[in-house]
Amino acid sequence: MISFRYHLVSIVAVFLALAVGILMGTTVIKQGIIDQLNQQANRALRSSGALRQQVSQLQSEVAALNRFMTQAQPQLIAGKLAGQEVVLVTMEGVDPSEVDGVRRALQQAGATVVAELVATSRMGVPDQKAESDLEAAIGATTSPSTPADLSAEAATVLAQRLAAGPDPSGPDVLRQLISGGFLALRPVANGDPTEIGSSVQADVVLSGGPAQPSVDPASFLVPLTAGLVAASQPVVAAEAQDPAYDFVSLIRADGTLDQHLVTVDDADAVQGQVAVVLGLSALLVSPGNGGDYGVRGSASSILPPVPAPTP
Repeated sequence: MISFRYHLVSIVAVFLALAVGILMGTTVIKQGIIDQLNQQANRALRSSGALRQQVSQLQSEVAALNRFMTQAQPQLIAGKLAGQEVVLVTMEGVDPSEVDGVRRALQQAGATVVAELVATSRMGVPDQKAESDLEAAIGATTSPSTPADLSAEAATVLAQRLAAGPDPSGPDVLRQLISGGFLALRPVANGDPTEIGSSVQADVVLSGGPAQPSVDPASFLVPLTAGLVAASQPVVAAEAQDPAYDFVSLIRADGTLDQHLVTVDDADAVQGQVAVVLGLSALLVSPGNGGDYGVRGSASSILPPVPAPTP
């Protein structure tokens, strides 16, 4: 007869063998997984090294291209705007490097930048005092229903003033807007508002910044641009490549405006500044026939086409 002790020893031996088997099997599986992960990690390291080399090469190529464009820019645009007067209009918060680059390109092309007009936060009508002051500055006969409507009305009035020049029979609305703090004047050629605005001057409207503006472009820059186009002014509407808000896209989406002016969506880059100059030059030769230039899908090309030589 088999004793209980024999049964107990047999059962313990079975469980012990099972535990050893599980332990050995797990060790083999874990080591296999570890080996596989090591192989994947090594492949990833080799791939990342190759990608770093590619990125470094592309950065070198971009830097070389930028140097080429910077050096070629004066030759591409020299004399294209000789004798032309230009007014820059922008807003607080627009990238200063974009404004500086466009101004410099215009001057290299032979244009005289008469002044820079900068819409301040007051143009956004932030309070009741700004509302009443703006109504008085533009001579509003009725109170608009919303601050955005008032900004749009002010933009339309400003467009008419820039197209026609000062009204000799009454107060100058441009002076009113400057003295009321709705526009800041950055004199470039001179600081006399009476020299700003006329039918022979062109206008470049600049937008694009890293943060939301204090004045909504849809309420000010768009109606300003529309008013200038309606007055048959040569107009370029431009912005930086990665703006935090829409402007150029709004103009391009408006069938009454698009193609009647020049739009540029990369004015913070050298090629965009060249496009501003060449586009404005073409617009002066053929008024009302504009184009869309830049790097986005809504642009027809990076630069305006080179005109055929005159026989």
